Amino acid sequence: MSTSSIAGPPRTARLVACLGAALLALTAACVPGTSAGFTDSTFGQAALTTAAGLDSPPTDYDQSAASSLFISARGELYITGFRGNGDGNGQRPAGTAAPSRVSFPEGTVIVDAAGSTNDFSTVYDWTNSYMALDSRGQVWTWGAVYGGALGRHGYGLIGRGGISAEQSRTVGRVTTTADGTPLPHIRSIARSENQFLALDGSGQLWAWGYGGENLPRPAGPGVDAALPFRVDLTTWAPSLTRCDGGGGNNLGRVLWHSVWGGNNAAGAVGQNGLIYSWGFDNMQPPGSGNGITSTTCPSINERANRVLFQEYPELYRTVDGLVYDESLLRSETERHARFSAIVNARLQAGVLEQCSSVKGVGKTDESGCPVRQLAFPARATLLLTQNGKLQTWKASTLNYGDPFLGRSPGSNPHWPTTVSVAGTPLTIRSFSPGISSVQALTTEGRVLGWGWNNYCQAIGRPTGKPDCNAARNTPTAATDLVSSATPVAGIPVEDKVTRISTTQCAAWATTESGRLYAWGAGTVAGTDFRTCKEPASAQKGYKIYDYDSVDQANPFGRPVTGRATETRKVAGE
Repeated sequence: MSTSSIAGPPRTARLVACLGAALLALTAACVPGTSAGFTDSTFGQAALTTAAGLDSPPTDYDQSAASSLFISARGELYITGFRGNGDGNGQRPAGTAAPSRVSFPEGTVIVDAAGSTNDFSTVYDWTNSYMALDSRGQVWTWGAVYGGALGRHGYGLIGRGGISAEQSRTVGRVTTTADGTPLPHIRSIARSENQFLALDGSGQLWAWGYGGENLPRPAGPGVDAALPFRVDLTTWAPSLTRCDGGGGNNLGRVLWHSVWGGNNAAGAVGQNGLIYSWGFDNMQPPGSGNGITSTTCPSINERANRVLFQEYPELYRTVDGLVYDESLLRSETERHARFSAIVNARLQAGVLEQCSSVKGVGKTDESGCPVRQLAFPARATLLLTQNGKLQTWKASTLNYGDPFLGRSPGSNPHWPTTVSVAGTPLTIRSFSPGISSVQALTTEGRVLGWGWNNYCQAIGRPTGKPDCNAARNTPTAATDLVSSATPVAGIPVEDKVTRISTTQCAAWATTESGRLYAWGAGTVAGTDFRTCKEPASAQKGYKIYDYDSVDQANPFGRPVTGRATETRKVAGE
């Protein structure tokens, strides 16, 4: 992700003035226990070295319950909102307290971070866990995951071996792998519920965490991992069996090009150009009902790869040169046979040149590999190809995936379909899935949204109620579901958007002019994978900050304390 600040001169001037006054009275205004609330791990310390605040959107793919992660222009990591599993500094401040700066060794520059919670729900607020990647390729973690052989609270499953609850609340570096070797320098990170994923520069994928589901463990389900282990064995088709040679389904070792997280599933693109996925309900094979539950081995995702084969016939062919064209392949039997033949040809050919590198940090893949972006919201799949087509489909007959499709309810939700507006396909630059909605950025700089909108999180304006704060913890499809891609309200047409970011129940858009807009739930959290509800008062925290209201008492600006808000400008003139 980009960590550049979007602060303009007017805000900088106000902040410098604030800092001047703050530094004169630092011992009084920015010491532990004061109203400012900033300790050595918060803004009081940061003010000595940088004027960068949180005038930026949160990090991508952070879906921790009721909290958000922000990276400043100087590579400092902050956490806001609920911090019940620790703020990375061993403390557990109230959710409404000022943002905490996570303390790293001097000189550490954070380039990416992500959080997650079991079932993405404040019901499991004791399972908040976080990971961060620095500019030297080092991985840091804190918090706890669900369950685990090392105790109910999973303190030892964040990649640092058997640590205590107290130790887990302080950020620490993941240094050693399960085979006793040092963890290599990491290029990119991803999360999937109670699991951690890290891709190194050689194309080797590492994973650790709770093994009950979603963990791509070669030895099969139910085996926890307190330290990173290699993920390089794959299978042809989804299976609950082990993939280290058991079950007769082993395809051998794969080097990876990119890794992508999700709610209950995750995926990766091999350097052979094929898409693999694993986890809970991560795919629906043709002709089946619900998806495969708790696949523990990276398996070739048939529907996702069919999309690639259809869109890029010049790259994906059989050994005889035949391509995948659904207009010519009339039956499902013919389609599956052609798909299988192309997969075999790709496996025989080895590395696909366009995917031969290893993707680094960033929301999208700019390398030219056909997969530009991939995500797995609850029981759904979102696949953006390099040609700008965003295709979505459900991986289960259950309704969990419905909010994430962004297309006409009349279309078959189980088949990949291109997201469009009034039947006109869109050219998408990137998308950003939250707990209950999705935002997509077009190449023209416009933002579209869809999904549950009970707190205006999908499109920045109310649907079926007078305002965004109107009470509706339980959304209904008749009034709160925005099924098709719809323009987000409140962003001037002339203000071209360059980046979008979505967390649980809130979204942000950065524009070319340096403005930052936000909408959705300020104090509401996600629950049950795909719904936004107001949490208990002890879990309530702020996500959206009005950065233009910077003053000495509020060096990051004032939090938006309402439950939800329509689209509003929060930074920039």
